[in-house]
Amino acid sequence: MSSTNTNADTIPFRSDLIQQIQRANRIATPWVLMQFVLALVLASQIDWAKLVDEPLFALIAVLVIVSPHVMGILRHYALNKREISQLKEQTRFGEFDKYQLRRLADETLDRLGLPRPGPPVYITADKSLNAGALHLGLGGFFRSLNGVYLNRQVLHRLTPAQLQDLIGHELGHFYRYYLVSQRFHGITLLLGVLSGLLVTQWIGMSNFLSLVALSACGSVFWFISGWLMARHVMAIEYLCDDLGAQVHGPLVSINSLLTMGVDQEIQLAIQQQELTSRRYGHLKVSEILEAIEAAVPYGYSSRESLEAAVQVSMKQQAITKRKLSLSGFLQYAWQGEDESAIEDQIKGLKELMTVPRIDWEFLINRPGHIELDEQQVKQLVNLIDAEPGKILFRIPDEVGSGDSVHPPIRARILYLWQNRHEIEAARQEIHTNPDWSHGRTDW
Repeated sequence: MSSTNTNADTIPFRSDLIQQIQRANRIATPWVLMQFVLALVLASQIDWAKLVDEPLFALIAVLVIVSPHVMGILRHYALNKREISQLKEQTRFGEFDKYQLRRLADETLDRLGLPRPGPPVYITADKSLNAGALHLGLGGFFRSLNGVYLNRQVLHRLTPAQLQDLIGHELGHFYRYYLVSQRFHGITLLLGVLSGLLVTQWIGMSNFLSLVALSACGSVFWFISGWLMARHVMAIEYLCDDLGAQVHGPLVSINSLLTMGVDQEIQLAIQQQELTSRRYGHLKVSEILEAIEAAVPYGYSSRESLEAAVQVSMKQQAITKRKLSLSGFLQYAWQGEDESAIEDQIKGLKELMTVPRIDWEFLINRPGHIELDEQQVKQLVNLIDAEPGKILFRIPDEVGSGDSVHPPIRARILYLWQNRHEIEAARQEIHTNPDWSHGRTDW
């Protein structure tokens, strides 16, 4: 496992990224129209009467094509979430209640020159220091899903300014930095469904080869759809960081990124520690990870406090496991775990913990409180630039092995620093002429 070299020479300029998304969306408009026309052509070739007579085959064809997208929607639907206005009067998350959260969200919209009331803001029970946004388009069909999603942990670990920065980043996904083709993804899905139905009619659904052909059709469809997004996803993430930084300035954003990196690194280190030691050897890997996740408190103050909570949770899990009945033991023995997969997981974490890392923590004035000033951030940037082969945090994204769409944290920090003057200029433009930015899209 090796880290990806990152220094100032490899960081994109703000203007270049904006132009990239502009070009992508200029191309996307005729592409969406072309898909619509192609969908009409395919629809004219389908024997709809035959589909009515064989509804099961049609259903299988549709599910093969759309199931990945539907599963993503269902995961959001099944989230344990609550919209801010639906929170109980007495509910508090750290220092925030529902009214403070609403005020912060509204103020973020105002600072970015975006119209109120803005999208719904949901609080989820997730314990990771992260957030998300969902905008499915299609008018009001998904109004109960569209919105900004804040994991509850961010309300306990981030300052109000950092929280607004995070909301601003997600508003960037919602309002400004996205691909037109993704907003009209419904047409792409329709095209995929029609292709699947036509293939089904051409080859029939009477044998295994038919299912293979249909699956291949679905794979090609999803590859093309994902490829179009993958080409620009990093640019979009940089620009959403950019918009978040326009709320209070790049320094707040950089401190927020460092806080998130520390949180993820600590939790991964504890996972590696427990999976390697296997102090409770009768626990499965999945049970160890469940015990760690259950132990993570909202707003923990240090690694030591988190480790203590994990030890208690692991012990409780082990006691519960020992009380299993004979049938439970047989079920455990029957299900088992893929030992090679376990070893690979542990090996991957071990390798990650040995990747050369930049020792930047000496910049922190108070342990547990990341509030670097401009001079300290400049020192941090110099450290990153001087040692491009080292990472800031021992987390998968930093070495390019994660499944996240975000650039490495060190690259995101360098982007914000390198483009800080342009970001500040954009921020001042909003404050001096807020009406100007209401209709702005940057593409």
